[in-house]
Amino acid sequence: MSIQQVFWAQFRDRIFRLNHFLAMASGWLVLLITLIGCYGVFTRYVLGTPDTWSYPVCAYLLCFVVFFATSHALQEGIHVRIDLLQEWFPGKATRIATTIGDILTTLFLSLFFYQVWKVFFEGYSTGRIDETELAWPVALVQWSMPFGAGLMFITQLLVIAARFIDGRELPHQDNW
Repeated sequence: MSIQQVFWAQFRDRIFRLNHFLAMASGWLVLLITLIGCYGVFTRYVLGTPDTWSYPVCAYLLCFVVFFATSHALQEGIHVRIDLLQEWFPGKATRIATTIGDILTTLFLSLFFYQVWKVFFEGYSTGRIDETELAWPVALVQWSMPFGAGLMFITQLLVIAARFIDGRELPHQDNW
């Protein structure tokens, strides 16, 4: 095995392990969101004194869940996609359609990264504070957007590269 192949395998596996870790963390965040939501319902309807923090905290945590878990879904091939062309045109046409789809996905992710970076940078550079009772700087949450979009972009490039470097599709199983 050449040094380039070793470097490729290590880099790919590290990114995929990071994706797996972030997906697991997202699962725990969903549990935390559920518990905080239950607390908010309890204080509002049982105690009659609604809290002011549970809804915005759940919304912020949901942002982390979405941006942390999507690159793992992309890596595993379980994201939303259209498989209709693969059914209609098996064989080489499927590979061409998949490649075109991968290129379009990469273009979309690069534009998406650019847009979320602008949102984050504007909030960070102006010191914008959220409008809730929490009055937190929005950059505390918004950093997850360019981080997650960038990780999705890198993951998409790795999935494409694996098809050509390894000569096969990545296994769609979570063994990272």
